[in-house]
Amino acid sequence: MMHSKTGPVSSLGPPIDPTRRGIRRSRLAAPVIAAALAVGLAVPVTAAQAAPAGKLDVSGLTAEHMTNPLGLDETAPRLGWIVGADYNGARQTAYEIRVSSANDNSGDVWSSGKVTSDQSYDVEYGGPDLDSRTRYYWSVRVWDDSGKSSPSAWSDRAWFETAFLDSDEFEGEWIGRTDVRPASETPEALLRKEFDLDNNGIRSARLYIAGLGLHKVYLNGERVGDHELDPAYTPYDQRVLYVTHDVTDLLEKGENAIGVSLGRGWYSAYGESDITRAAWLSEPELKLELDVTYANGETERIVSDGSWTADDGPTLKNASKFGETYDARLEQPGWATADFDDAGWDAAVLTTGPTGRLDAQDTEPIRVVGTLGEPEISAVNDTTTLYDFRTTEAGWATVDVSGPAGAQVVIKYGEKLKADGTVNDTWGNSGALQTYTYTLKGDGVESYTPSYSYAGYRFVQITKPDSVEVHDVVGKELNTDVAKTGGWSSSNELLNRYHDAMVKSTLNNLHGIPTDTPMYEKRGWTADAHLIVESALRNLGTESFWEKWMLDHKYNQGADGGLQTFIPHQTKGGEDVVWSASYVFVNHALYWERGDIRTLELNYDGMKKWLEKWMTTAAGTGYIVTSRTWGDHEPAYGGGMNNRIVSTAFLYEGAQKMTEIAEVLGHDDDAEAFAAFGAQVRDAFNAEYFDESTATYDFPYAGGGFGPAPTPEEIVQINANQFQTDNVLPLELGLVPDEYRDQLCENLIEDVVVTQDNHVTTGATVLSDVLPNLTECGGAEAAFDAAVNPTFPGWGFWFLTLDGSTGLGGEEIIVDTHWEAWYEGARSHDHAFRGTIDDWFYEYVSGLTATAPAYREVQVKPYVVGDLTTASATTTTPLGELSSSWEIVDGRFVLKVSVPVGSSGTVLVPVQAGAAVEQTGGASASGVEDGYAAFEVGSGEYTFTTAH
Repeated sequence: MMHSKTGPVSSLGPPIDPTRRGIRRSRLAAPVIAAALAVGLAVPVTAAQAAPAGKLDVSGLTAEHMTNPLGLDETAPRLGWIVGADYNGARQTAYEIRVSSANDNSGDVWSSGKVTSDQSYDVEYGGPDLDSRTRYYWSVRVWDDSGKSSPSAWSDRAWFETAFLDSDEFEGEWIGRTDVRPASETPEALLRKEFDLDNNGIRSARLYIAGLGLHKVYLNGERVGDHELDPAYTPYDQRVLYVTHDVTDLLEKGENAIGVSLGRGWYSAYGESDITRAAWLSEPELKLELDVTYANGETERIVSDGSWTADDGPTLKNASKFGETYDARLEQPGWATADFDDAGWDAAVLTTGPTGRLDAQDTEPIRVVGTLGEPEISAVNDTTTLYDFRTTEAGWATVDVSGPAGAQVVIKYGEKLKADGTVNDTWGNSGALQTYTYTLKGDGVESYTPSYSYAGYRFVQITKPDSVEVHDVVGKELNTDVAKTGGWSSSNELLNRYHDAMVKSTLNNLHGIPTDTPMYEKRGWTADAHLIVESALRNLGTESFWEKWMLDHKYNQGADGGLQTFIPHQTKGGEDVVWSASYVFVNHALYWERGDIRTLELNYDGMKKWLEKWMTTAAGTGYIVTSRTWGDHEPAYGGGMNNRIVSTAFLYEGAQKMTEIAEVLGHDDDAEAFAAFGAQVRDAFNAEYFDESTATYDFPYAGGGFGPAPTPEEIVQINANQFQTDNVLPLELGLVPDEYRDQLCENLIEDVVVTQDNHVTTGATVLSDVLPNLTECGGAEAAFDAAVNPTFPGWGFWFLTLDGSTGLGGEEIIVDTHWEAWYEGARSHDHAFRGTIDDWFYEYVSGLTATAPAYREVQVKPYVVGDLTTASATTTTPLGELSSSWEIVDGRFVLKVSVPVGSSGTVLVPVQAGAAVEQTGGASASGVEDGYAAFEVGSGEYTFTTAH
C-alpha cells in the first residue's frame, strides 16, 4: 500500500461557499454589512485613481505548509505561494507550476500548464507518482487576466524532499538494549554502529530515524541536527513518527560511526501515572536507515540490525514531568566515534517494535529558540542558591560546575517559591517535579544540559556541597519552532502586555502537543487547546502542528466515538463534551482560518462518530447534556464544573460546526441530520434554562463535580455570581430567541458594569466570548473597563495589582504570562487559555475578521474604545498579510488597511454624523449605518481619514 498519513489522496473538495460564516459568533454575520449596503445615505469621499497597469510577483513558497521541508511522506503534497502586486484590486486568475528533478525549472517531472484558478494555497501536486527519498524543485508563476498586469515572473525556486512514500520501504530492524521491561528503571540506552565508506565524493546522505521514546543521534561524535525531544508525542500503539536528517557534511571517507541515545519520554517512563496502562508501554528502541549517495551515483545503506552494540548511558533516570538523574562518571568519551573500543558492550537486541504505523514527522521540530538574560542570584541557605531569570519560560538551563568526582548537585525548576524561599516544585501527590540530579566526574569545569525533559520555570535552584563551584547557569527557551506570523499593539501598554503574554504562554505550551502547563502536567488537555487555537493560528505558524494533533485525536478515539480530556491518552473514549469537542473545533478552525479542506476530509469519519455518540446520548436525556464535565473551568467564584448550560451549548456548537463541515465536504444527508439535531438541542436548551419573564438563562448550581463539595453558603455565592457563565454562550451562539436578544444584552451589560463592578467573572471556557459579546451588545466601553480593571477578578488584577507585589517566598511577582486561575494562589503561572482576550484585540479593537474561509473575504470594523489612540493588528493569512492600523491624531481618525491578493471585503470606518471620509486606494463607498461608513475593497493598500 502506498503510504500517506492522509489516506487516500483527494481533491481540494467542493468550491467554498463564501456565504458560509465560519466565525463562531452569530453576531458577526453579514447583516451588519448588508445593512450598510442597503442604506441610501451618501458617504462624502475623496478617491484617488488606481494605476492602469501593474506588476505581480510570487514569493513565500511552501509545501505541506512548510518552507523547503525535508522528509515528506505525502503522495500529493499541498503547494502554496503568496501573490504580491504593486497595484490595488489585483487578483490571481491563473497559475502555472513546474516541478523539476534539478534546480533548473525545466518542469521535467510535472508542468501543470496554465490553470485557470484563484487558488494559491493547498494546491495539490498533480503530476506522475513521486519517488521516495527524492528532492524535487518547484516554481510557480501567476496571471491577472483582468488586463491590469502582465504575468508574473517565475518565482524563486523552492524544494521539497520525500522520505518513504510507502513505509514498508523503511529498512532496518527495531533494536534496543532489551525487549523485556524490568521491574525498575534502567539507564538510558546507548546504541552504536561502525561502518566504512569506501567511495570518494559523498554527494548526499540522509538519516531516517524512529527513536522511542526520545532520541539523540550522533555521527562521528557530532550531534546530528538541532532538534530536541524528537519525535513528537503520539499514541504510539497507533502512530509513530520518524525524522529525516541531512547528514552529508558529517560523513567522511573511510571509518565512520553512528551513535544513538534513547530516553523514555511518554513511551516508557517509570512512575508516570499517565502511561502506566498504555498499550504502547515498552522499553526504548529505534529503527534507523542511513542512505549515502556518492558523486558517481553509487549508493550505500546502513541500517539498524543485530550487528549494532549497546550499553548503558550516564542518564540513570529520566521522565518528562520529573526530570533526570545523570552520573557524569559513567560517561564514555568518544562512544559515537569510529575509534572507540566497544569490546565490553553487548549486542543490540532485536525488539518487537511498536504497533503504530510509521509516518514522517509532520510538524516543526522542538528546538532551543532563545537564551535568557543573566539571572539574579541569591542564597537561600548555606547549600542552596536561587537563580531568578525574572521571566516565565519553558525550556532548560545549561549549568557549568566544577568539583570532586562523586559530588552531587540537585537542580530544581519552578515558576514560584514556597514560604521558605525554595522552589515550589510539587503539585498534589505528584512528588518532586522537574528535579535534576547531577553527579560530577571531577574533571575541571563540567557542563550539564538535560536531554529528555524540559521544565516550566522562572527559577532554577541549585543545591550543592561546599566542594562544588557553580560557574554559570544559562537559561534556554525550548518549544516547537513555529514562526511568528501575526502581531498586535496599541497605545495602551497594559493591553500590549496582555497580547505579548498570550503569545508567550502559547509558545511555552507547544512541545509536539499543545499542553496545559509546561511545569505541572504537560498534558494535551483538549479544551485548553481548542480555546486558544484561533489565536495561535493568527499569531503563529501552527497549521502543521494542529493538523498533527488532530491525527492524534483520530488515533486516540474510542469505538463509541468518545475522546479523553487530554490527548494523547493511554486509554480511549471519554465523556466530557466540552473538552472532547476539540476534535471538531480545531479542525473547523483550521478550515476557517487556513482554508484547510484536507484536515476535514481526513478526520470527517471520526468527527461524525464523535457527534453521533452525543446525538445518541442526548436523545436519552432530553437533549440536555447531563454527564460530568469540567464545564466553565474555574470561574472567579467557583461552580463552573458540571454546568449543563455550558456543556449543552458546546454540544449545540459542535452540531453547528459539523453541519457546516458536512456541507463543505458534500455530505448533504449528514448535514441535514446534524442541523436537525442542533435544532432539537436548541429547543430543549431554551425550554430548560431560559426565563422569558427576565430574558435570562440560569443553571441552578447545587454542588457536585470535581474536588471538595462546596458548603451551602458557598453555593449561594456561586449562584449569585455566575450570570456571565450562564448567559454569554446563548448570545455567542445565537441560542437566545431574537425577540429577547436586546434585553439579554442589557442584562449582560448590567451584570458586568453594576453587579460585578466592571469585572469579568467567568472561567476559562466562556472567557473568550465575554468582551466580544459586550461589544456587540453596545457595551464596548464596558468591555474596555473590565479589561483594564486592576482589582479581582481579571487580567488587570494580575498585571497591575499582583505584578510587582511580594510572593509567598518573598520573591517579587512578575506577570508576563497568563495564569491558570484568577486568584492570587493560582497553581500554574503559564496557562494560555486565560489569554483569549487576544481574540477581542484582533477582531474588535483592530476589527480584523474573516467572513469566508482562509480570509478570502474579510471585514475590518475597528472599535475605538477607552483611552486608545492607536491600535494595529497583522496576521499572515494563506493569501498573505492582512493588516489594520488606526490612530487618532490632531482630531482625525486615520485607518490604514492592507488586504492580500486573493481577498476582498468590507471596511467599516467609524464616522461622526455628517462627517466626510477621505480615502486613498480606490475603495467603493456603499453607505452608512450605526456610525460606520462602509467601503468595499479588493486587494491592496487603503487609507481612510475622517474627523474624530
